[in-house]
Amino acid sequence: MDLDDELRRLFADDRLDVPVRQEAHRAVVTRAKRLRRRRRSRVVLGGGMLSVATMLLAGTAFGVGGDAPARQPMAAPETPALTSFTTEPPPTTTTVVPTSSVAPPVMATSTPVSTTTTTATTTSTSTTKPRPPAARLAFGPTAVGGLRLGMARDDAVASGLIQPNLTPVDAAGCQGYDWSGHANPPSHYSLLFSPKYGLVQIGGRADAETPEGVYDGASEADVRALYPDQAKPHVGGLEWVTPVPGNPNAHYWFVFADHMVADVRLELAVQDCYQ
Repeated sequence: MDLDDELRRLFADDRLDVPVRQEAHRAVVTRAKRLRRRRRSRVVLGGGMLSVATMLLAGTAFGVGGDAPARQPMAAPETPALTSFTTEPPPTTTTVVPTSSVAPPVMATSTPVSTTTTTATTTSTSTTKPRPPAARLAFGPTAVGGLRLGMARDDAVASGLIQPNLTPVDAAGCQGYDWSGHANPPSHYSLLFSPKYGLVQIGGRADAETPEGVYDGASEADVRALYPDQAKPHVGGLEWVTPVPGNPNAHYWFVFADHMVADVRLELAVQDCYQ
């Protein structure tokens, strides 16, 4: 319901028995429209405040006759509250600042190119060898400590450096011995004596080192590099027999385990105790 209809309903109410002058209705409507134009930027109060404002406006527009009897003021009629409404607010101008969707250019920075060279590591088949023994026992080219190749058994026993093995005689009739204080299992000899050739094999020492620098723990590759010539092949490839530099009558016999030297032996090139 708009303002005109509300005013018509109000004026038609029988309780408003007040004589009005001619053109009062039009004056009220004109005045209301003028006020409406003036207040377009505000919200019109609803309900009771609008009713009070309307009654005040009507009082100024009504003309009361001079002969009309004075009447007691009548209580304001109970008018249902008008639905409050808001006028259309003035248009709001929004200033839009253009924003570029393109990211600002990034300054190019000079990044040094890595010149690191990666070198492929070749893994050797042999493990890291231990250091040479601190107290080295020179093996060769003809003797080991107080023992020498071809020495008679009795002379070697008299030196006090050796003791008989638990199985002193082998199948070939040669006599096996161990180093004094270091007994080996039966038939595992550190030294062998031939009845014909005397001392034919010296081995079984963890502190042994050849003049060329091979010792227990040296790699198989080092042995083959230092002693490239093989005197005679042996079964399984776990042994390397090679001529002794400086002694054509002797061989080095290297026993390998896990591609490292496990025993260094000095032997006569010609003997009859083993092959």
